[in-house]
Amino acid sequence: MKELLKTEIIGILNAIQRSTAPKLTENLVEPDVVETSDYKFDIVDSKDGRPLREFKKGTAHYINGEEGNTYNLRIICYDDFLHRFTFDDGKGNAHVSRLKDGVKVSDFIIYETSENKKYFIVHELSNERADRKIKIARKQLSDTLNQLFKSDAIARFINNFDSKLCYLSAKDKREIVSPDGIADAFAKPYKILPEPQPFNYGQIRTYHFKAFETSYVTLEK
Repeated sequence: MKELLKTEIIGILNAIQRSTAPKLTENLVEPDVVETSDYKFDIVDSKDGRPLREFKKGTAHYINGEEGNTYNLRIICYDDFLHRFTFDDGKGNAHVSRLKDGVKVSDFIIYETSENKKYFIVHELSNERADRKIKIARKQLSDTLNQLFKSDAIARFINNFDSKLCYLSAKDKREIVSPDGIADAFAKPYKILPEPQPFNYGQIRTYHFKAFETSYVTLEK
């Protein structure tokens, strides 16, 4: 997927970029990629190519298979990759984003690297409350799929996976707030193990993805 993005991003960006941007003819930019087979880990929206954190120390919490029997996962920093493509507008702005106004991008693409091709994930993170972020984040996920599926080669790669998933992780809007902490015992389960909330938006279902709002991602064996 990393190599596909390096070559196919030219056609994708030419299809979604500003009309004032010159046509992109070559790509000298590589996406930042990290790999992990850890049983439990967290990811954060990191701009320095270091999205991995200790379990429960980040925004989204991954439980990767079973202890001693995990998936080898590759994490591509997709948002950072696309926003590195800029152009000089000739008006004193040397680094204008090529993306049209209104075009949104998700933080990460995550997929299993073995021949089994179990999981392909598009993940959007936020430190905002979910009820504030949710509409924008859903569009980010849908727009990202629209971008990826503009490439036939990338579409074929994605469609080889058994489980195609979108995740939105933000602060849990279901927290219970009460005077003097009366409801703390009831709120605790939501903070610790929120149930994934399914949703659909835009073209997510069109591309045969399932989408969930949750801070916990469990990849089952």
